[in-house]
Amino acid sequence: MASIPFTLAALSTSAVPGLTVFGVREHESDDAFVSAVVITEDAELLVRVPRTHQAEVQQSAELLGLAALTDGPRSRLPFDVPSALGMTRAGDTRAVVTTHLDGARFSAEELSHDAILLEPIAETIAAIHELPITVAHNGGLPVRSAQDLRLIATRLVDRADATRLLPETVRRRWTHVLETAELWDFTPTLVHGSLDADQLRVTDDRISAVLGWSEFAVGDPATDLAWLLAAGSEVLDGVIARYSRARNAESLPHLRARASLYHELEVARWLLHGTETHDQAVIDDAVTMLDRLVGTGGALGAAFTAAVSASPLNSDEVIALLSQTPEVESASTDTAAYEALDEDRMFGFDTDFIEPLEADQDGKASTSADSDGSESSAKPSAPSNPQADLDPDGVTDVLEPLDSDSDGITDVLEPLDSKDRGTGSETSRGASAPGSPSSPLAEDELFTEPIDDQDLPREHR
Repeated sequence: MASIPFTLAALSTSAVPGLTVFGVREHESDDAFVSAVVITEDAELLVRVPRTHQAEVQQSAELLGLAALTDGPRSRLPFDVPSALGMTRAGDTRAVVTTHLDGARFSAEELSHDAILLEPIAETIAAIHELPITVAHNGGLPVRSAQDLRLIATRLVDRADATRLLPETVRRRWTHVLETAELWDFTPTLVHGSLDADQLRVTDDRISAVLGWSEFAVGDPATDLAWLLAAGSEVLDGVIARYSRARNAESLPHLRARASLYHELEVARWLLHGTETHDQAVIDDAVTMLDRLVGTGGALGAAFTAAVSASPLNSDEVIALLSQTPEVESASTDTAAYEALDEDRMFGFDTDFIEPLEADQDGKASTSADSDGSESSAKPSAPSNPQADLDPDGVTDVLEPLDSDSDGITDVLEPLDSKDRGTGSETSRGASAPGSPSSPLAEDELFTEPIDDQDLPREHR
């Protein structure tokens, strides 16, 4: 109808106060909206009125997503995003005015494994996924965990199975993927949620604009990659390899497997749409697509096998992983090494850290007094001499418990009689401990040389 664009132009002036319209033209959109492009002095604006309640809900969600993309997040994106300028009542619904972003369009089937657009597509998806999660929290967007997303997919499979039109082979494959816990161990990111070729605009071989933000939320990054399987597995693999170089992606086989699952689950959504609207043509189309998935297992079968078997990475994936490997630097510096060497010298050889023994009037080493007046003495350890522990018959003697006499002198072997103390006589079992005052060993036979007064610190001489 020729009057519709002019009606929408009039609504735009009501939605945006002070707007001056210089022209209007029809806009090709989906059947869920009535839309037109309004030409102003310095820009082109898009006016849309939803036709159905479902379209109105979608439009509300899109307005929420656009509002969450404030100036800060937008500055981090390498493409343009529409901005909502105003709305006004239009009958039982509303008319919403946004900036109009145009550019060349393409379909997923036109992509090839070596297409120039694979790189900008990967960069576009990676940029969305790199946005901070606070964008969702501040904007009131849905935030779902990995297990939430797994449960949503499981319920979708159950609903499709309840139609009794889902082939058992397909149902088992989907269920097996959903029950493989390792595939669902990932960190959710901000995702576009409904990304496909229809939402992308191209200018000079780059993605210049991204539209359709009604599903903008925290979710599974694989959802923004699933649409690429319409062009084939090689295109998806090429984008994933480039995507992993742009950000620290998770396990690439796991990402590929979930993207393949989401791609097949779109057929389940199409089947449910047909059954809920009682559209037999849609149901028949969905059943035909499901039948194609029975024989070969589709892209999901190959992706799942690669994910669970940890198949070798291709060259692009290896380069991507190597670029993520952090450089490990030694925490030990030359200064630390020298300081450690000084500590070894200090505590191993420097006599400044050896407490000198005080001598009594008889020249014997005196014991140190405890705070309660009792005396304690250090017990020297017996020398390691296996031959000295053997008796003439070759049987090893077990040393008797150490005793301490009243003078604080400890005998390693049997205690000396009082008459033998200080006389240098030997007991019937052997000699007293080497280095003790009653030891008969010569000075050059001592295991530890006595400390010379010259070696002691000056303040202790």
